[in-house]
This record gives sequence, C-alpha cells and structure tokens, in this order.
Amino acid sequence: MATDAIQRVKEELEEMPEDATRIIQFLNIKNNYELQELDIEDRTKIILEVRKVLSKRNLMLNLEDKSQNMQVAVDRFMAKFQILREKGLPSPLVINDKLMTQKDYNSKVK
Repeated sequence: MATDAIQRVKEELEEMPEDATRIIQFLNIKNNYELQELDIEDRTKIILEVRKVLSKRNLMLNLEDKSQNMQVAVDRFMAKFQILREKGLPSPLVINDKLMTQKDYNSKVK
C-alpha cells in the first residue's frame, strides 16, 4: 500500500519540485520594484505556498525510505521464519492468507 501511495504522489508531483525550486530562486533574486511590475504583491506568501510542494516531496522521500527499510526487515524475518517452517513449525496461515487465531495455532503447535 505504501509503495502505491508513494507512486501516486510521485506521479502527482512530476516536475513540480524542480519548478518550485526555480520559482523560489526567481522570487528571491527580484527586488520589490521588479515584483510590483510582475503584479506580485506578497513574495513571502507565494514562497510559503510553493514550499508546500517541496515539503510534500520530502515527506514522500522519507516515507519511501522508511518503507524500503521496513520491507528489508520483513524480508529478513520471513527468511528466518521460512527456515523454522522447513524444520517443521506449522504455518499460521490458513485459507486466503489469513492468520489463524492464537488459540488454534497453539493447539496446532502442541
């Protein structure tokens, strides 16, 4: 689910982070007179709005990194769990990949 959400955000953002960075740089190099000529009344307000795109990108990148780290941990666990299953530990999975209850599993292990 996380990878799907990350992909949707990437598609939504596309080139927006690069554009946002260019807009901020553009606004920062202009003086007040130049901004008035461009009908820009509040540079700070625009920069704050544009930074939301950068914040969203940074949040998505952090989520992607944490998701990958979690997947590595899950894969390691599953590899260790598979070794136990190969040694005879009963699988806790039943029909349609649902986990059985703790009570049912305990009775199966005994």
